[in-house]
Amino acid sequence: MKYCSDLKRRLFFLITLSILTIFSNASFLNIFVNADETNPGVYFKDSKPFGVSYGEWPSKYWNWLIQFPKDVNLREQYTPEKCTIAQSGPVWFLPDNLVGDEERTCMIPSDKAILLPILNGICWEDTADAILMNDQELMECAMEGNEYGVISATVDGKEIKDPKRYRAQSPFFNITVPENPIFDNAMAGEWKAIADGFYLFLEPLPAGNHTIRTTVSVLNPVSPEYNYASTLTYHLIVKP
Repeated sequence: MKYCSDLKRRLFFLITLSILTIFSNASFLNIFVNADETNPGVYFKDSKPFGVSYGEWPSKYWNWLIQFPKDVNLREQYTPEKCTIAQSGPVWFLPDNLVGDEERTCMIPSDKAILLPILNGICWEDTADAILMNDQELMECAMEGNEYGVISATVDGKEIKDPKRYRAQSPFFNITVPENPIFDNAMAGEWKAIADGFYLFLEPLPAGNHTIRTTVSVLNPVSPEYNYASTLTYHLIVKP
C-alpha cells in the first residue's frame, strides 16, 4: 500500500511539473510573439501589441493628436514639455513633422512602447464644403498622399530594414475634431475616419539615451500638392 501511495505522489508531481512547464513556455513565447525577425525590437505588422491589432494603433494615434487645437499643434509647435501631454496607456505617441530638418527631445518611461508615424495620412467625413465622402473615397483619400514616398528610419544608428513593410491601414473609426483644429477648413464634430501610412512601432526601449531618426521625401507626379521632404530626429531620455 505504501508503494502505491508513493507512486501516486510521483505521478502527481510529474503531471504538475509538466503542466507548469507548458504554461511557462507559453508565457515565454507570448513575450516574443510580437517580435520582428527582420528588425528586432520593432512590432511586425500582423502583431497585436497589448492585445490591439496593429492597424488600430494609428486610429488611437490620430485621436490623440487631433485633440490639440491649432495653437497647441504638436507637429508644428513642438516642445519637450508637450511630449508628455495626454500620454496614457502602454504606447507613447510621438508626432511626426511635415517639412524641414528638426530635432526634438522627449523624456518617456521605460515601460512604454513607441509609435512614430514616418509617412501617414488620414481622411474623415467633413461637411465643411458640403461633401460627405463614401467609404471608398475616404480610403483613397487617406492613401493618396503616401504614394511615391521614399522613407528611411534608424534607431540608435541602426537602420530599419525595408521600412515600407510597415505600411498599415486602420479600420474605419470615429474621430473627434475640436474647435480650431490643426487642419485648416476642418469642421469640429465627430466624424467617420480612416488612416493609412508607414509607422515605426517600437517595443519598450531600455533605460538610457536613445536616438530615432526618420526621413521622408515625396515626389508625387500625379498630385504634386502632396510633395514634401523632412528629416526628424528624436533624442529620447528613457527613464526606469
